[in-house]
Amino acid sequence: MRCVIVGAGAMGSLFAAHLARTEAQTWVCDPWAEHIAAIRRDGLRVRREGAETSVPLRATTDPREPGVADFVMLWVKYHQTARALEGAAPLVGPSTVIVTLQNGLGNVELVRERFPANRVFYGLTTLTSELLGPGHIEASYAGRGETSFWSLDGRRDAQMVALHALLNQAGINTLIAPDIEVTIWKKLVVNCGLNTLCAITGLNVGRLAGQPEAWRLLDGIADEIVALAAARGIALGREAAHAYLRSVADQARAHEPSMLIDVRHRRPTEIECLNGGVLRECDQRGIPAPCNRAVYSLIKVIEANSVRRT
Repeated sequence: MRCVIVGAGAMGSLFAAHLARTEAQTWVCDPWAEHIAAIRRDGLRVRREGAETSVPLRATTDPREPGVADFVMLWVKYHQTARALEGAAPLVGPSTVIVTLQNGLGNVELVRERFPANRVFYGLTTLTSELLGPGHIEASYAGRGETSFWSLDGRRDAQMVALHALLNQAGINTLIAPDIEVTIWKKLVVNCGLNTLCAITGLNVGRLAGQPEAWRLLDGIADEIVALAAARGIALGREAAHAYLRSVADQARAHEPSMLIDVRHRRPTEIECLNGGVLRECDQRGIPAPCNRAVYSLIKVIEANSVRRT
C-alpha cells in the first residue's frame, strides 16, 4: 500500500511519522526544499513529551517521484488546497482515494472539483502538532486523541476498512464515523471561536477562556453556526455545541491554536474556511451572523497589515 502525504507541515509530518511505523510505503511531498532536505538527511525529528526521536521517511519535492498512490492525504492550509491538488495530479490514478482531514468548510468541494471521478474520504482529527523548523516537529497533543472519517459517497467498503486499519496500526486512534458531519461542525464551533479569538487577542486557550467577556462572543459565534447547521439539516444542538466548546476550552488550556501561530509569524490564516466559510453560507441563506462577521473582519485587518508578501 502506498500513502502519500501532500503538505508536510506540522500535521502532515505528524501523520507521516505515525504511518512510518507501518508496512505501508509512506511518502511526504512538499515544495519546501529545506524541510524535505532535512528529512532526507536526518529523518523527521519528532519531539514528544520532552523526548526526541528521528523517523526515517521517504520525502520529495517532486510529486512525480512516489508514483500513483492508493491514498493521497491532504495536509495543507485551505488557501493552499487548490494549488496542492493541481500539483498532486501525478499521484492520482483511477483507484486513488483522496483523504482530507483539513479544517473548516470548502476543502471537500475543491477536491471534488479537481478529481470528480475519485473517491473522497473526509473527516477530522483532534491531534495537534507544531512545526519547530526544517525537518523538526513537536507532537503537542495529550492522550490518544481521536481521528474520524467517512466517505463522501456514503459507502463503507474495502478501501475504507484498509485506511481505518492502517491508521490504527500507525497508532492513530481512528473511527469510521457515518455521523461525521455533526463532529465536523462541533469542531467548526471550536475553530471559529477559540482559534480566531486567540489569534486576535494573542492569548492561549486557557487565558482567553478565563475572560468572562470573551464568552459573550464565543457563545454568539457558536449560536450562529448552530443556526447554519440546522439550515443544512445537520443535527447540531445549541446545548451540545456550547458544552463541547467549554469542554475543549477546559482540556486545552495551554494550547496555542494554529491561527494564533500564523498571526504571530505573519502568515496567512485559515480564516476563509472558518468564519469566512460560515459567513458565505449564512449570507446565501439569509442567516444573520454578526459575531462571525466581527471576528472575520478583525482577522482580515490583521492580515492586511502583517502578512509577509512574497
